[in-house]
Amino acid sequence: MELDFFTLSESLYKQRYQAGEISYHTLSGALSMLGDFRLFCAQAAPWNPLRPEHITQDLLHRYKLYCVEKGNKPVTVNRKLTPLLLSLKKAGVSGLESVYFPMRTRRYGQEAGQIFPDENERTHHLSDAQLRRLLRFGRESKKEAVRKSLHLFFFSFHACGLRVSDIITLEWRNIDFRKARLSKISVKTKSPITIPLSAPAMAILRRYKGINERFVFGLLPDDMVLNDDAVLARAIDYRNRSLRMTLNRIGRELGFPFPLGMHVARHTFAVKALNATKLNVHMISRLLGHASVLVTEKVYARYLLPTLAEEVRKKLTFSEFATDFL
Repeated sequence: MELDFFTLSESLYKQRYQAGEISYHTLSGALSMLGDFRLFCAQAAPWNPLRPEHITQDLLHRYKLYCVEKGNKPVTVNRKLTPLLLSLKKAGVSGLESVYFPMRTRRYGQEAGQIFPDENERTHHLSDAQLRRLLRFGRESKKEAVRKSLHLFFFSFHACGLRVSDIITLEWRNIDFRKARLSKISVKTKSPITIPLSAPAMAILRRYKGINERFVFGLLPDDMVLNDDAVLARAIDYRNRSLRMTLNRIGRELGFPFPLGMHVARHTFAVKALNATKLNVHMISRLLGHASVLVTEKVYARYLLPTLAEEVRKKLTFSEFATDFL
C-alpha cells in the first residue's frame, strides 16, 4: 500500500537523523513543522490519506496564509515550508519552490534574495587576517563573557573543527592530557570520535582545568543526563543561542561580512586543513567526524580545487615521461 505524505516525510527525517546527516534538534523541529501542516490539512485538504501528488502550489499558498494569520513572520513561514518541500522533492514532486516568501536582507552586507532551499548552513570561513583580528579583539576585551566565547571558538578551530554540541558536552574524562587526545561519542552522529589536540587547544583546556568538576567549560550542570536526546537538545540549543548572540556581536563590531558563529570555526579549520597540509580529504573527514567522506566532499568541494591543483603540480607531473619531440 502506498504510504501517505506524512508517513513518508517522518520516515525520511528519521532516516537522516539515524544516518548522522541532521541533529536531533533538526529532527524534532521538522517533525513539529510537519505536525503543524498535518493539522492544517485535516481542515483544508479533502484527501485522506494525503499523498505527495495531492500537494499543489495552491494548497501550499493557502498554508502560507494560514501561518501568517497565526502570527508567523515570513522568515518563520519559510522555515515551516522547508521540510515539506524537501520531502516532496524526495518523493519526486518538484517545481513548488516559488511558494517561498522572497526574503531580502542587508545584514552583514548581503543583498541577494535569501530563502531556505535546504537546511545546510553556508560554508563561511575566516581568512588569516580575520583570525588575527579576532585574536586581538579577545586579548583587548575586558569582558569575561566575550573572552570565554572566543576561547570556545578558537578551541573548536584548534580541535579539528569540533562541533559546538561536542564542546558543550565535553567532559574532563574525555581528555587525555598525557597523550594530548580527546575521545568522546559525537552528539550528532552517535559514533566515537578521537582527536589529537594541538598545543593551542591544550593551552585552552589548561586555562579551564580545576574550574568545573565535570564539564570542561561549565556549560551544563554537573548532574546533566546525556542519554535523553530531547532534554540534551534543548540544553545545547539554549547554550548555543547565547554563544551565537555574543559571537554575532563581535563579528558585527569587527565588520565581518557574515554572521560569526561556532560553525565558522569548524569551516575555517576545514578550509585551512584542505589547503595548507598534506592530509587528504579522507583524513580530514575523519577529523571532522563526518559520517562519510562524501559529506566532506559535498560541503567543501569548491575548496578542494586549489589543493588538487597543487597536488597535481607537485606529485602528478611524471617528468620522466615528458614529451621530448615537440
